[in-house]
Amino acid sequence: MITLEKPYDEWESYHDIDKHGKLTLSNIEFTTTNLCNMRCAHCAVGYTLQTKEDEAIPTSELIKHLDTVETLRVMSFTGGEPLLTKRGIRNNLLPLLKYAKSRGIKTQINSNLTLPMEHYEMVAPYLDVMHISHNWCNEKEFVETGFAIMERKPTVQQRAELYRNIFDNARELSKSGMFVSAETMLNRNTVPYIEKIHNEVANEMLCKRHEIHPMYSSDFASNLETISLDEYREVVNNILDFRNENIWVLFGTLPFYACSSDQRDLALLEKINKTPNITVRNDVDGRSRMNLNIFTGDISVSDFSDDGSALGNIKTESLENIYSRWLDTNISNSINCHCPAVKCLGSNIIVKNMYYPDSVFKSGSVR
Repeated sequence: MITLEKPYDEWESYHDIDKHGKLTLSNIEFTTTNLCNMRCAHCAVGYTLQTKEDEAIPTSELIKHLDTVETLRVMSFTGGEPLLTKRGIRNNLLPLLKYAKSRGIKTQINSNLTLPMEHYEMVAPYLDVMHISHNWCNEKEFVETGFAIMERKPTVQQRAELYRNIFDNARELSKSGMFVSAETMLNRNTVPYIEKIHNEVANEMLCKRHEIHPMYSSDFASNLETISLDEYREVVNNILDFRNENIWVLFGTLPFYACSSDQRDLALLEKINKTPNITVRNDVDGRSRMNLNIFTGDISVSDFSDDGSALGNIKTESLENIYSRWLDTNISNSINCHCPAVKCLGSNIIVKNMYYPDSVFKSGSVR
């Protein structure tokens, strides 16, 4: 019997079903800064960015809350740009990274990777995954789109240098042993360049993993055009054909399911299942992850809740109580889908609204 290599994805939310038999709070994403050296047109949190940092909740208080979550197994750090300032790294990031290391919790930082190398060296001993976005078709697009919402832009030459930093930093960090994972979102802009982007991720940046996700309209990304399901299916098939076999390709929030009545969907899933070094991630948003803003204490689930407001605040409530309340919301119940036969948790709410607005994602009812 041939055993296909399927890498183990620490951020897969189905691990909680396997271990606990139910959806579980196992992943905390921290917003650790509202500062960034860029203003990307497609930034999902661009409206929150500031020019001056607020005072953060002491990490000792945050850790007290984390101590109560026995099921916690992964933590992510986002912003803004979490590594922008050394002060922010020392005060906000390193204590939480060291805490995670002491508990055996896996960690990931979401960075644009444009900064001086010493910023990354500060966190390297404690970090499991350096996660970057690579949606750039070329240097010109980076120079224009990466700073589209910025009033006082760096010079074109300075912006171009930042673009080259991404490649240089990814390559050097990868050579030093860091697990660098690049994410590309599929939209009308990136699809024509996806083979070029993949080759850059694999051969120039030397990343260990290339994540492929759907692009959905959100905040600053609302003006980017999404692709249809037929186009999505075609581009995933193409990626499977031209991919570099030495790099792990992860399809996140893949909008095709084993309960589909479309034979093209089933053929694609079978192709993925038979291909080494390829995995599909059940979306973590709303399944096992909540976002904690270290400045306000507000808790949210990615980009959505029932009314757009925070679900709660750690200053007045425990993390697990807030998570339990999320599971009872209308949105969470609308995607409460679970198929143990193929270990699938169905769609998240954004992909459902975009591609399956009239479908009901409840266990046993999708077909």
